[in-house]
Amino acid sequence: MNATPLLRSRAFRDIAGVIVLVFGVGSIAMALAHVSPIAGFGALFDGAFGTKEEVAETLVQATNLLFPALGIAVAFRAGLFNIGAEGQLVLGGFAAGWLGAQLPLPAFLAIPLVLLAGAAAGGIWGAIPGFLRARFGANEVIATLMLNFIATLLATYLVNGPLALSNASPGETPTLPASATLPDLVADSRLTWAFVIALVLAFALRWVLARTVFGYELRAAGDAPEAAKRAGIDLGRTAFVAMALSGAIAGLGGATIVAGELHRFNTGLSPGYGFIAIAVALVGNLDPLWIIVASLAFGVLTSGGIAMQAEANVPREVVALVTGLVIIALAGRRVVASGRTT
Repeated sequence: MNATPLLRSRAFRDIAGVIVLVFGVGSIAMALAHVSPIAGFGALFDGAFGTKEEVAETLVQATNLLFPALGIAVAFRAGLFNIGAEGQLVLGGFAAGWLGAQLPLPAFLAIPLVLLAGAAAGGIWGAIPGFLRARFGANEVIATLMLNFIATLLATYLVNGPLALSNASPGETPTLPASATLPDLVADSRLTWAFVIALVLAFALRWVLARTVFGYELRAAGDAPEAAKRAGIDLGRTAFVAMALSGAIAGLGGATIVAGELHRFNTGLSPGYGFIAIAVALVGNLDPLWIIVASLAFGVLTSGGIAMQAEANVPREVVALVTGLVIIALAGRRVVASGRTT
């Protein structure tokens, strides 16, 4: 097997660049904080792979990034910058938690309904900037960024106000019945069948983008919009559908967090998965299969970063610094490469 095309691929180079950036900047930052880089990175790998439970937690973090990253990739492939995956994920989680807490149904009905509710909420929220872009030519970066804040405030208002349910703590929905929760994939861990769903979705999305008319139109709209327009592709409709689908996938991710890990919605369900997922999508070069690899790499950084703080006394700011630099570097590269300014 010839490995040259793999080594020359942009996704491979970006993932290799992330590894170099993490080790290089991380080592310098730890040295400045008077922490041994060897001890720090040793704790990173121990925290990510030390035990079966820690491997499972790494996969949990990767799963939580994979859903919004796949959604972001759909929008980006259509030439749209969806910065709103965080809000779409939160609203998807709220819809799943609110509906799931009220479903006295068997699992084969309750689980699909909970997941569909999350996808629908995220899709509706993603469709808003898609409509604004298609109808009025609004900048989707600004629209999705602002909708992030509105989504968080809206979910907080709804869960505490007009849609508050009895027997619920402030800022939360009641616990979901067991029939509405995803089964565990690994015993004594938070890893559920959400991981499998995410993998299946990634492969399905790769096929859709590469093998279907919809995927062709999506890619054409992103790669050569003028040529796509001359070929009869409705750019406005494509933008609307792409943003709605992007939001639906992110919303599905929020639903799996609620149904798989928390078993309820609360306003702090996401520590910023939707924002970190931007870097994950870019590292994976917007290819769903490479995004799986990128999400695993960021899952290691996320779960192992906790161990770095606890075992090697690495300041949490070091982990945040490295992650932030990765996001800035890759987002900047994408903007420059596309010739767009925001």
